[in-house]
Amino acid sequence: MLVDERTLWPGGRFVTTQLAVRTDYLHAHPDVIRRLLEGQVAAINLIHSNPARAEQLVGQGIQQATGQSVAPSLIAASFASITFTNDPIASSLHTGANNAKALGLLPSTQLQGLYQLNILNGVLRAAHQPVVSSG
Repeated sequence: MLVDERTLWPGGRFVTTQLAVRTDYLHAHPDVIRRLLEGQVAAINLIHSNPARAEQLVGQGIQQATGQSVAPSLIAASFASITFTNDPIASSLHTGANNAKALGLLPSTQLQGLYQLNILNGVLRAAHQPVVSSG
């Protein structure tokens, strides 16, 4: 690991990957988005409940997609350095955008309306898990 960025963020939590869909697609196909989010919640549940199986599945997926295998120890080390969550950790995206604007990398930090969490929160409620917020 070159840099452990967790030391720079409150509670060591920051966003690296977001699931995003176009607004018009979200409104036209909420059922598809709900099923996608159900899959995401199930995958994260598997990661937490059976990390060895999740790591094995990731290895198989990489092998299938690339034709090359990755050492299980590398996958395990990667999993150990990632916090898998359904929470978008929106505050860190806002902070990152503000930092990028201060450095001249972004012209604006207008992120209002970026998060539409009603379907995700419905899926989380159905799974008896805590809901998330965009704040």
